[in-house]
Amino acid sequence: METIDQLSAQIVWSPLDLEGGESREIYCANDRQLFDIEAFLGTNLPSDYKWFMKNYGMRIIEDDRVNLNLNGVSMSFLSMFSAADDALIGTEMWSDSKNQSPRILPETLIIADSISNDLVIMDLSETNYGKIYFISNLKAWGTFEDDDYMVLLAESFTELMSKIVHNDNPTEPDFNIPDDMIC
Repeated sequence: METIDQLSAQIVWSPLDLEGGESREIYCANDRQLFDIEAFLGTNLPSDYKWFMKNYGMRIIEDDRVNLNLNGVSMSFLSMFSAADDALIGTEMWSDSKNQSPRILPETLIIADSISNDLVIMDLSETNYGKIYFISNLKAWGTFEDDDYMVLLAESFTELMSKIVHNDNPTEPDFNIPDDMIC
């Protein structure tokens, strides 16, 4: 089984504009940011996700293999994962306990989102620790009891990255998604 560092090395990343002042640190998370996420959620982040955030973070993927489809729903927004501070802010906002109808379950972290509010989340609950799910913007908020509220994408962050790296045909569906979640 390939490790997160091996998989990350196989992805085509947008080059850093070093002359323009870009550096790895602009895109990567630091220990404090990751600690803040863990403190908010009350649990540790999986080691593969922490490693990725410290080494690649929100760096842009320029690899056609990232254009995964969920039975017709493009996952091209996975070309950039959320920065650690954005992941925390989004998670705080969408899970706000004062919100009568929160968008995400407790103990989940938003790791990517689309302009239309589709979400990719990491479940950090004891029973589903580390699993990666898709939530369509078409599902009503607070419908957590629906069987298809969250669609499992991968058992771990490493497995999600493996699905990107080993995606031989970006135009074909790579995951199953219930019909009622498709536009």
